[in-house]
Amino acid sequence: MPFQPTYEIKPERQAYTLENGPVGCLMLHGFMGAPISSRPLAEYLAERGITVHCPLLPGHGELPNKLYGVPHQTWIDEAEEGFAFINGRCQEVFLMGHSMGTVLSAHLASLHDEVKGMVMLAPAYDIPDRRLLATSILRYVMPWFYPLKMRSLRPLVNKRLLDFDPTLDLNDPAVQARLPELTKVPTSGIDEMRKIIKMGQKLWPTLTLPSIILQGDEDEVIALENTQTLYGMLPGPDKELIILEGASHELMRPFDPAHERVWPAVFDFLRQRSRLPVTSPAC
Repeated sequence: MPFQPTYEIKPERQAYTLENGPVGCLMLHGFMGAPISSRPLAEYLAERGITVHCPLLPGHGELPNKLYGVPHQTWIDEAEEGFAFINGRCQEVFLMGHSMGTVLSAHLASLHDEVKGMVMLAPAYDIPDRRLLATSILRYVMPWFYPLKMRSLRPLVNKRLLDFDPTLDLNDPAVQARLPELTKVPTSGIDEMRKIIKMGQKLWPTLTLPSIILQGDEDEVIALENTQTLYGMLPGPDKELIILEGASHELMRPFDPAHERVWPAVFDFLRQRSRLPVTSPAC
């Protein structure tokens, strides 16, 4: 059964399904992300005859404190639930993941030979800061992690917070006083993310299905050299790596100019590898 959150989630951040044809694409969002991040891309694909489904991973969609006590197995279970949902509605299924969602896609690809191909958006090969490895121990003695204390994570944290509430003025002293509470992340949640990424490092060398990776060279979370390492590990003959100059971690979203290159590249990949007719509408 799909994940049923016990906490309130804004409508635009909830799971979605856009049905428009027998070619399906399961989209899986990343750690501390939400379906809102891929919805505009999904609408673009749906207009071109692609059915897109994006589930909400447990503990996600709200402030990161909701990740407290959520095991990574529930994310795997939700990905499998999502695959069963779209596979039951479409004749062909592709996978698309963003950041940690790419690992969940890789897990599904390892289980289902019928998957036609995989789109990886800023794929997670390693954790963004090596110091986070300590959460495997700290989770038992320090329940909360305050990412604003780490300079390397501040840009991502601020973007996530503004994505959740665009009306926040991060320069307002009253808002600044609330930032530690608004942005705190359970150390257990970070450790569960670490486990997913470790799982991915075992999966990449086994994936032979058609794959495309889109990576920004100004990604503040995923190091370009890590993505290049991941690409080199993929053994399949049909693979492509597109490095987008000036693109950030959220390269598929409308606020990043790179989306104008990302969206057509994703659609072309799906169309070219589908056995079914998928055509772009006339311009």
